[in-house]
Amino acid sequence: MPLGRNSNKAPVVSGGGGIDSLPDGVLEHMLGFLEAREAVRTCVLARRWRYLWMSAMGLRIVYTTDDDGEGDYLTAMRKYRQFVDCLLDCRGQAPLETCEISFEGLCDDDDRPCLNRWIRHVTCQVQIFRLSNVCREDFELDDLPLVSRHLTRLELDGMELSNSFFDFSSCPSLEHLEIATCFLSEANMIMSKSLKRLSITNCLFGKRFRTRVNVPNLVSLRLDSHLYRAPVIERMPALQEAYVRVGHENANSGDCDDYSADCDYEDCYSCQGVLRGDNKKCVLLECLSEAENMTLISESKTFIFGRDLNKCPIFSKLKTLLLNESWCVAPDFSALTCILKNTPVLGKLTLQLFSKGPKHKVEMIGRFNSMERSAAISEHLKTVEIKCEVVDEEVNEILKFLCTLNICFIFK
Repeated sequence: MPLGRNSNKAPVVSGGGGIDSLPDGVLEHMLGFLEAREAVRTCVLARRWRYLWMSAMGLRIVYTTDDDGEGDYLTAMRKYRQFVDCLLDCRGQAPLETCEISFEGLCDDDDRPCLNRWIRHVTCQVQIFRLSNVCREDFELDDLPLVSRHLTRLELDGMELSNSFFDFSSCPSLEHLEIATCFLSEANMIMSKSLKRLSITNCLFGKRFRTRVNVPNLVSLRLDSHLYRAPVIERMPALQEAYVRVGHENANSGDCDDYSADCDYEDCYSCQGVLRGDNKKCVLLECLSEAENMTLISESKTFIFGRDLNKCPIFSKLKTLLLNESWCVAPDFSALTCILKNTPVLGKLTLQLFSKGPKHKVEMIGRFNSMERSAAISEHLKTVEIKCEVVDEEVNEILKFLCTLNICFIFK
């Protein structure tokens, strides 16, 4: 199969119908949906197709152990590395809208430098880049920052990432970052002035320190079920929506409470760089105080936002809020009371009780007594919803508490 480019581009075939009647730009876009080897094989279709694959607007480099066939794995992988090296060399600096690199079972000593070389090559031109380690075995990328003027969206899955990689100051167009099932234990800071949307899902942070997140222009934050020390996120004045979920597995993942409970260790590594002499300093809620829409879910049996609530900020912009049952603990319901007290413009409150959804068997909506509205809730609060599977004793206790705020419920 020739991997070279003729200096004279083949003319568009005139006449006829079907795919041959489409312009080159459309075909180059279509080729981007094919896996790289399939895209290159189109060169045998006709003279016009000989070099179209070199200008495809998308590039999918996907390797799995199924590609080995019945042959030797190391030999198959070596041939694939050679193919991709040649492919990227032939593409040169051609514009690239999207690129996906997905791999499984890389283990040879040459795999890591080879993969890092591919990443550095494609990120120079690509706008949307996805990198996925399917087999979930540790695979560490070079501890070097990405440099790209074009990159707008970055998705990382199953990687081991070090500190310098998260310095995105050389990616001025990056606005969307998704990090899933990655090892971030060596990441001191995630930093980007351009980032608008950040999602961190099922990631493992460090035990010795908290990762700092400096994204001052962020609009949307999703922090979903991390392990070990929760990150410290600096002020985000433009934040519009935030989703934070803490899973069961995080409850006992450190020497002291991950977010909140008073720590008895003066030199606790978990709190180093956070407390600064104030053992009631907010770890997380402070950075969310600018949000307009927020979801806070804790699946731990031990409520872990205690320290943050002791210094609970005012959520001066918050209009919609979803909480789960961890915020509604009898007999005093102190967490729910605290959050309601500090949300002066809250318009809609949803309590998702002992039900993960998205569908719920029981849904109720609150009605206010306009003549006896409680001073403990926002005057702007118009809607209170409860979603659950069954109205049992625990849900009934929550309903009784809300009745003390002159909120009564009917079934939807």
